Amino acid sequence: MKKSFTILSLAALLFSCTSGPEKSVKNFTENLSKGKVEEAKKYATETTGKILDLASGMGVIPVDPDFRFEVLNDSIVGNRAWITIANPNRKIEIVQVIKIDGDWLVHMEPKY
Repeated sequence: MKKSFTILSLAALLFSCTSGPEKSVKNFTENLSKGKVEEAKKYATETTGKILDLASGMGVIPVDPDFRFEVLNDSIVGNRAWITIANPNRKIEIVQVIKIDGDWLVHMEPKY
């Protein structure tokens, strides 16, 4: 009984790590940096998708297929998470992720 509980706990931990907010940020960022806006939108909220459509239509989304980043920190509170990332130049950015219907999605607020 103790062994099966340990295995189930380990499996739950591995599953949560592979489908958590960090994974969504990774998929979103990698697709966006390669210019795959429609694919990136699969990992974004509806509001973020609209921002991407606007930016893409204006031609202001930079494409850098070699873009790399490192996750420095994560903070998860309920259905919200903030993932701190840094690019190789050590520019730090905090990405907000929210959980909607069981999926973690990158969320950006429009800035006017």
